[in-house]
Amino acid sequence: MDADEKPLNFGEELAQVPAIFRDQLPGILEPLSGSLMIAESDQELTGQALREAFLAWLTKSASSATQKAYARDVTLFMRFAGIEPNQLERLAQTRPFTVAAWRDHLRDRGLAATSIGRKITVLRSLFTYLQVQGEMDTNPAHPHLVATPPVPRDGKTVGLSPEECRFMLDAPDPTTPVGIRDRAMLAVLAFTGCRVGELCRLRVGDIKMTSGHKIVEIRGKGGKERRVPLNREASMRLAAWIESSGLGERPEAALFPPARSARGRGSDGFCQRHLSPRSVQLTIASYVRILGLDPAVTVHSFRVTALTTARERGCDLVDIQTFAGHSDPKTTLSYIRNRDRLDKSPAYVLTYGNPEFTTAI
Repeated sequence: MDADEKPLNFGEELAQVPAIFRDQLPGILEPLSGSLMIAESDQELTGQALREAFLAWLTKSASSATQKAYARDVTLFMRFAGIEPNQLERLAQTRPFTVAAWRDHLRDRGLAATSIGRKITVLRSLFTYLQVQGEMDTNPAHPHLVATPPVPRDGKTVGLSPEECRFMLDAPDPTTPVGIRDRAMLAVLAFTGCRVGELCRLRVGDIKMTSGHKIVEIRGKGGKERRVPLNREASMRLAAWIESSGLGERPEAALFPPARSARGRGSDGFCQRHLSPRSVQLTIASYVRILGLDPAVTVHSFRVTALTTARERGCDLVDIQTFAGHSDPKTTLSYIRNRDRLDKSPAYVLTYGNPEFTTAI
């Protein structure tokens, strides 16, 4: 190494790698834990360069959730392909038939087409990155080489009819602190179409006034932020909750905290932390059960319902895409159900000749 050439230090980058990946694949990351010196052989140099490219790809996303998901998917593929953690360079030798075999393995295990497609997409992203970095000649997961399972245009999440959504909005008891909280929480879900993770990250200070509009600032996937206006009902329910809970003077506080005790229903106060996604799902499930709705209804059903209803009432797809925080309009379309479209089917306007002379067969 020349006197003026400094060793590469990946300490800061390594700290960003999720613990799940450090634990599962220590052989990949250990060579990057300190200063990297010049490799002694071409093989070592190749392995070192690929490790650097791999780490750069993994930490490209600022979202820890995305990093964990990517790490988990790559770990599963490497285990299937028989690639040891200290043999990362073997990823560059992957062939399309191995990727296709993994796809079929996941299908045989009963994974949904959407889940399989996401995992293949993660591999595709990694191999594309390694190809751009010059570590691979081709992408063995390219769609021209490995097809992903077809996914129905409509997703599997059950949507709510407008009447069912109204039943859910009015289900919480407005005479208890938890009921007041839940009425506000369901209103945010139904009128902003936010994801459950986004809901659980909301703080009191995220409810703001701007240009005459009351809005909620939502932090979405990949750290992206969007501003969604609150309609009158959502605004009133949030105001009632913030006033009754005394959270108005604490802008950094969790907007929807859990009650101190389940039996107290909030009468003994609330914790100083955010509700977990699991807690929100259980809350939704309890109201679904009380109302006798489809047990398949989940918290994600509110997002499907919001986007479907907006489309049915004439909103432009681009505006719905922005509202939902989607990067790709195809993702937005997958949320929109063909609810109440049968009565508009062309089948009802088709006629052939004079129906009086139609002979039944």
